[in-house]
Amino acid sequence: MPPLPLKNAYARQVWDLLAEQVRPAAPTDRPLDGLLGATLAEDVRAQSDFPPFDRAIMDGYAVLSADFADGPRALQLSGLARAGGDAAAPLTSGTCVQINTGAPIPPGADAIVIVENSRGAAGETPAPLNSSTQVFLDDRPSPGQHIERRGAIVRTGDLLIRGGTRIGPGELATVAAGGRRALRAFEAPTVALLSTGDELVDPGDQPGPGQIIDSNSIALSGCVRDAGGRPTLLGRCPDEPNLLQQRLRDALRHRIACVTGGMSKGTHDLVPAAFESLGVAWLVESLKLKPGKPTRIGRGPQGQWIVGLPGNPVSCVVCFLLLVRPIIDGLSGRPPAPPPHFSGMLNADLPANGSRPMYQPAEWRAGPRGEVTVTPNPWRGSGDPFGLCGANALLYRPENALPAARGDQVLFIPFGLP
Repeated sequence: MPPLPLKNAYARQVWDLLAEQVRPAAPTDRPLDGLLGATLAEDVRAQSDFPPFDRAIMDGYAVLSADFADGPRALQLSGLARAGGDAAAPLTSGTCVQINTGAPIPPGADAIVIVENSRGAAGETPAPLNSSTQVFLDDRPSPGQHIERRGAIVRTGDLLIRGGTRIGPGELATVAAGGRRALRAFEAPTVALLSTGDELVDPGDQPGPGQIIDSNSIALSGCVRDAGGRPTLLGRCPDEPNLLQQRLRDALRHRIACVTGGMSKGTHDLVPAAFESLGVAWLVESLKLKPGKPTRIGRGPQGQWIVGLPGNPVSCVVCFLLLVRPIIDGLSGRPPAPPPHFSGMLNADLPANGSRPMYQPAEWRAGPRGEVTVTPNPWRGSGDPFGLCGANALLYRPENALPAARGDQVLFIPFGLP
């Protein structure tokens, strides 16, 4: 690793730095209804067998398979076993019990004949549900037919979910079915979002001369939620040093402070110096990346992660996806790993790339036979507020890449479904 702070750093160097330094806070006990989106800090193991008893997996009749040694036959109906009820009385030869899916198997029964293979006393097919005498069962069942044995799916102590897994609806159901009411999990980090610049107005307001609408705050808020963080919008701050310093103090109350604008070398790019006056030490001062060269990453006096993003909308979101998302992952208890790159077929011609690696917004799609295509969004510069619309991927171009033609294989990072 080169000496810190990194200047003109490649993305891979920053990813290595984050892998070394980003660590989660101590986990806490979380109730089941507070686990969605959290990352587990412990393995989840089954507290009991599942199913917890031998059960029917089809509606029909519980029988002794030995009664059918000579083929289909009539049996005396002796009762009903229903899901949620106690097991029926023990079965004796020549009798059967009507049984519902999920009901406990009556003692002695070793097979189920499905209801479709039954006939009532008057020949009705299937037998009426209220049959109270004999039913004819047109089957020759084998032992275990349509029965799921206790523990067939999960045994007590089996591993259900590994620690480090982010909890979605399926994992919540697994935790509940496994018998747990609470688990230790890492808390999702709060991410302060502050936009800077005299030129910004809120969405819906009419821009004055020289002004533009702030689209970064709302875009980054969505990115933070999608990454599993908790955004806190701090609004806009003009390029006024005293006010900026106070707003940055507010941002430092959060585990991640993400500030857009004011990061370059203009006369009103005040953010780096203002952060430094509050005790921030920079780990990364610039990137060899297009878009996103002026991006900065640092640590606050209490270990907060500080990210200064360019004010240009495309640069802002691209650098968030590449660099801030791994920080959120790491603070949430997941590996702060680089975003995975996949291969797809380019769906347009591209000119040669310049001296910086480039991540261009693009759309990836999967065809009916699994073929993957990648279509770059029109590139009108990183200041284009419409340049991300429709994008669900970042198309990677190495530095000094030659022109690429439609049909070439390219690398891309997906950040949405096709």
